Amino acid sequence: MEKRRKADKEKLRGMEQQAVQRGMKVVKLDRLKAAFHLTRAWKRANEAGLRKEDFQDAVLSRLKRPHAKRQEFRLANWTLRRGEDPTTQPQLPEIYKNSPTPQKSLEPYLVGLAVAAEQCGEDPDDWKLDMMRDLSIWSRAVTPTDIAPPDDRPAETLEILLKALCAELAQRNRLDETFAAICRMNCRWDMFCERLVATDVACMQRIESPISPAYEVSLYFEEMFPFPSIPLLRVPYFVGKAEFLLAPEDVLRAQDENYLASGDYWPVGTAIKGNGGRHYCIPADAPDSRSANGTLAWYREIRLCIAPDGHGGYTSALESRPYVAVRFDADLPFGGRHHVVGGYELDLERGMFYGRDDDGGPVWPHIRMASGESWRITLPKRPDGSLPFAEWTERNPDTTGWYFEADPVLHAGEVGSEPWYLSYTPASAPYVRLWLTEDWRLADEPADNPWSRGNFDWDDLESRWNRDLPPIHELNFPDFSHATWIECCLHNGLIEEALQASIDRLKEQTGRLQADWHAARERHADALLRRWTTKSEEKDIQK
Repeated sequence: MEKRRKADKEKLRGMEQQAVQRGMKVVKLDRLKAAFHLTRAWKRANEAGLRKEDFQDAVLSRLKRPHAKRQEFRLANWTLRRGEDPTTQPQLPEIYKNSPTPQKSLEPYLVGLAVAAEQCGEDPDDWKLDMMRDLSIWSRAVTPTDIAPPDDRPAETLEILLKALCAELAQRNRLDETFAAICRMNCRWDMFCERLVATDVACMQRIESPISPAYEVSLYFEEMFPFPSIPLLRVPYFVGKAEFLLAPEDVLRAQDENYLASGDYWPVGTAIKGNGGRHYCIPADAPDSRSANGTLAWYREIRLCIAPDGHGGYTSALESRPYVAVRFDADLPFGGRHHVVGGYELDLERGMFYGRDDDGGPVWPHIRMASGESWRITLPKRPDGSLPFAEWTERNPDTTGWYFEADPVLHAGEVGSEPWYLSYTPASAPYVRLWLTEDWRLADEPADNPWSRGNFDWDDLESRWNRDLPPIHELNFPDFSHATWIECCLHNGLIEEALQASIDRLKEQTGRLQADWHAARERHADALLRRWTTKSEEKDIQK
């Protein structure tokens, strides 16, 4: 008997899997029998104290198979009317022949029986097996050893995990209070340095949600709202070899005041004089400048961010932004691979429109060495105005070239306003699958995954990488793709820690900025009051 029950439970597990993955249905008499079992189970659960609304909510929360636009589970669509029994009333199949209810999907019946059984203190498998053995599909069911067809379950599961993590972090950190505080101040977000700073210009776009009711596909990166985010993957869109011009940042900074005063180039944050203004990252007569051959890789950085869902809560979204890296031979003073801070165009020529360094000067594209030394970097144009690339490769040379598609799933091949504008999409299964399961290599330049196992000390079994980590073969993505490493770092907590750190930085900066603002506004108000009081006192003395 025990051996038979074990075999039946294995068979049940297989059919439950098919109910989710294949959408297995019950038809004709099976449909009425399934509804009869659920009707009887619900009656017992109700007698045990379970409210109808609670029962429906519990079933809905456990359903795993997507059901189009369904946002509720209505018990009436899955049960029979009082007193109806297909085993004793042979006319019932004819009566229900053209009726859309009871509905046919098997999964809700199985879930409903489990919820009811638990309410009654019974074993859910007993109730589910009682129903399944009564259906004709039980005898026709495939064995659990049959190969299941490919499905999208892994991507759907990763979508659920990312949404749950972002919603939990937003609630735990009361992110709505931080966002509200930012909206009440006049500030801007320095994207490259992850820095929130006060400003006297109106630049930050205060959007309710970047993904609802529509996806934001044309946000200028210096006008973005600072949604907490971390990089998931950097996808190369352009790789080229060129001759670069570099100069020490400290030397150029001393020269900036003279060039700004000359009016020959754009003082960042002010209007260009007519159309004749030029943008000099490194002026032609800059001291200590030097040329060097190197490689430029222009990436689309896909980031996981916590954003409002448009319905009063928070969810996960994917933010796309530009990311530029350069690589030089090791024997050069700036040798190695570097992120170009402030770089967003291929020519690395323009500085930030709003951005300012601590000394008030404009932020130009530059690289930072481990020693703390910084070098400005640009690509000097040829006499004909072309860029000095000796060779290059574009991601989509026949369509979009090196430009981003703002929404590569719904609008593949359509580029946004400018390649350095930000775009947002949901972190839903189609986008997760697109970005995280492809190789994305371009001209021998691989996609850069900061969560790849090779970036961590994974050989050490006591390391952060290995904590709470299931075996690779048991993951949703056991194929050593980008999604594999993302899933690993959800289990070991590294992604959660990084998102929490992003939130902590934003909250700390917001609190400091808010305190400075509150003190300043009180100081200015007091100064006005003192001025007016002084004038009244002087007038009284004159009398």
